[in-house]
Amino acid sequence: MTHPVQKLILREARLLDENRLDDWLALYLEDASYWVPIDENADPLKESSIIYDNHSRLAMRVEQIMRQNRVAQNPGSHTLRMVSNIDIEDVDAATATATFALLLTEVRSGDWRQQGLGEMRLFPGHCKVVCKKVGDDWKIQHKTIVLLNRKQPIVGLSFIL
Repeated sequence: MTHPVQKLILREARLLDENRLDDWLALYLEDASYWVPIDENADPLKESSIIYDNHSRLAMRVEQIMRQNRVAQNPGSHTLRMVSNIDIEDVDAATATATFALLLTEVRSGDWRQQGLGEMRLFPGHCKVVCKKVGDDWKIQHKTIVLLNRKQPIVGLSFIL
């Protein structure tokens, strides 16, 4: 039988690939954190990160991408997330942690006037989520994405990993 957290991880990837960002945001608890570190051993409150967002900041990103005309996402990115090696550990009846591998492929259509468009980019990484059961549903409380290329310049990260 498939663990509900595995279904949550796969649903999150599908919603992001389908650009259903409002539905994606609903997978996160109000006290959620979303961290893409440069140094995964650092304190994100004291050291620089690629991304360190709370729920309000995630909501702002969704608003900008979905309802504001942003040059950085015009045309919008097309993404494909491949999730594998999911390992789930139940902490208790209402909390579970999961680790998994992610390979995100991103491309934005464009032409000769838009530098960098039409190039396929890969974002491989290791992920960890802490999930909480709320009623009958599981929600994400903390998510960490440790990109393999996190110590190299990452240009044009204008979509949600």
